[in-house]
Amino acid sequence: MRPKLYGADSVPEGGALFVGNHTIYGFLDLPFMMSALWSERGIVLRGLGEHGHYAIPVWRNLLETCGMVRGTRDNVRALMREREDILVFPGGAREVLKRRDERYRLIWKERLGFARLPIEFGYPIVPFAAVGAEEMLDVVADAETPVVAQVSQVTQRLVGVPLPPIVHGLGPTPIRRPERLYFWFGEPIDTARFGGEATDASARVLRDEVRDSVESGIAFLHEQRERDPKRHLLPRLRGTGAPAPALDAPQAALVRAASDAWNERGPAALAPFLSPWVVLEDPPNWPDRSEWRGRESALARLDEVTRAFGGRWVETTRVGGSDEDLVVALNLHAGDSAAAPVATSLRLEGTVELGEITQIRAFVDRADQ
Repeated sequence: MRPKLYGADSVPEGGALFVGNHTIYGFLDLPFMMSALWSERGIVLRGLGEHGHYAIPVWRNLLETCGMVRGTRDNVRALMREREDILVFPGGAREVLKRRDERYRLIWKERLGFARLPIEFGYPIVPFAAVGAEEMLDVVADAETPVVAQVSQVTQRLVGVPLPPIVHGLGPTPIRRPERLYFWFGEPIDTARFGGEATDASARVLRDEVRDSVESGIAFLHEQRERDPKRHLLPRLRGTGAPAPALDAPQAALVRAASDAWNERGPAALAPFLSPWVVLEDPPNWPDRSEWRGRESALARLDEVTRAFGGRWVETTRVGGSDEDLVVALNLHAGDSAAAPVATSLRLEGTVELGEITQIRAFVDRADQ
């Protein structure tokens, strides 16, 4: 069920306001996005909660435990002074309570509030988009449906939140369909250019720019999803599986280029092929097994291990996987060519995003290692 991320590398350090589309029910995909950002970039999002959340006991406490704060201007100013990463959905509850014909529609109305404070602080905005959750459920009754509309008005008066839409997923049940989730993060939008002048005109320009960017992100994710060989459940359940015994897999060119670079200049030459936030996992049976996070840490570990085995030359024997999953079998030779004795044999399973390796899991193939 791992989500697919695009553009996470472009998120700036030092705090930003994340602005994007709220999908139906909100919580179907948001925890996955927050978790993925934390695991890949160490980013902790502080969500701005609508006042209606605070009228519901237990629920408000759960959301606060996950980092939510009441969405007041004073709270936002405090977070920006601390250079926190802040999450806001201009569509609010209305965008969560989608009606039958509103799939992936932005319902921002004429709201400008989310654009004013970033201008005041010169705070960068990261537009983002989410796709996948709105195929999990179909709306069968909403705020425009008789009876449901009347009950919704009552709940609005009592707790400040209207009745959620009535949905079905798998068959007639409300169990969601197992759709894959996709997230896109756009290039940061500069707000310092407004010189701190948070007028209606400047806020409107910024709002429209962010909205256009989010809508383009949604369109991009729909295109990527159609090309994804692992969009549906069965291919995801199969996992990476055993690699094909060939060197013509989708990522073979990337592997060949990386191997050539290694053989010319050593493990440090792999830097252009690795994401800055790559995660390297030691083989599961190694003593003191650990994870090495970040490009520099991963390269240092690769250099340490190859020196320990006395290895100098990489010979790739198999490449398998798909466009995003990579499986490589290799021999590490103790000399300057493939004719030298084999120091060890390894199997590497990895993840490739936008031409960069974001995760490497190592396994020792030989039983005597």
